[in-house]
Amino acid sequence: MTTCTSLQRLSRQPLPPNGEYPETCACGPAVRFRCGHCWHDQCLDCGFCAVDGCVCHCMLGFTPGEDPPHGPTIWLGAHHARALARWCVPLCVSRRNLANLRDLPRAAAPWVCDSGAFTELSLHGRWTITPYAYARELRRYRDEIGWLSWAGPQDWMCEPQIIAKTGLSVAEHLARTVGNYLDLMAIDDTLKIIPSVQGDTVADYVRCLSLYDRAGVDLSALPLVGVGSICRRTSPREAAAILGTLAETGLPLHGFGLALDALDKCAEFLVSADSLAWSREARWNPPLPGHTHASCSNCVYWAMQWRERVLKVLHKPRQMVLRTTRTPS
Repeated sequence: MTTCTSLQRLSRQPLPPNGEYPETCACGPAVRFRCGHCWHDQCLDCGFCAVDGCVCHCMLGFTPGEDPPHGPTIWLGAHHARALARWCVPLCVSRRNLANLRDLPRAAAPWVCDSGAFTELSLHGRWTITPYAYARELRRYRDEIGWLSWAGPQDWMCEPQIIAKTGLSVAEHLARTVGNYLDLMAIDDTLKIIPSVQGDTVADYVRCLSLYDRAGVDLSALPLVGVGSICRRTSPREAAAILGTLAETGLPLHGFGLALDALDKCAEFLVSADSLAWSREARWNPPLPGHTHASCSNCVYWAMQWRERVLKVLHKPRQMVLRTTRTPS
């Protein structure tokens, strides 16, 4: 009987140009996926995992592309925990979609955990989960789901609606963002939690860098630094001004929640970015042809096609930022 290792399940083989697939399955009893091609733990025609509802590349009509070698890694946002076991591309999933699950999925590809900060603060005006509880959750996700690359901190966004909800100043949000990172590292420094730089204006972000420096955190020595409060800005130029200023310091930046136009404008400043913008786009557009659900806002096919568009944008030739080690004071 044919067996498949985890590496085989994640193998990505190009589709035949004529779209025809020979019957290659020697398993018994034969099991067929909806695309009609035999599989046993994986589709043996396209090499994509087809276990328990996975979406076969044969059905997508293409093999999901790879991140550009000299551009940012894209972590595709997903609403549901089950996507971790099924979509087989780098994903970003919020802890809010994991915290209440008794049984967690096993990840089929690397993923990152979003802390759900914007939703938490917009609903409650404060954090309702302590750093100790958050660290405990992350250890569980790391151990039970596997392949957790890193997690976001319990940071404090600085969008006007969040400031209005908390009733605090931007300066207080910056101080609490830095303080939370220090707390989480004191609780468990083995957890791969990235620091977050927050602000409203460019000067705020520079001030946040200074707070980390005064707290003894050398951001330049870390593999990744998140940049928040940029996803809901009305113009990509605003995000580019912020990220460009931070990139001049030499920091390896991750952009939280960037849309396609912002990714295009800011790609040269970033090491990675996450985005759930495909779902918002799908919500305001008709479903894909042949899809019977009212909206494709939770649809893997829309998500994968949107990801392909992003990768085409990121593969464009562009001028890369010459990074220094200078830190604004």
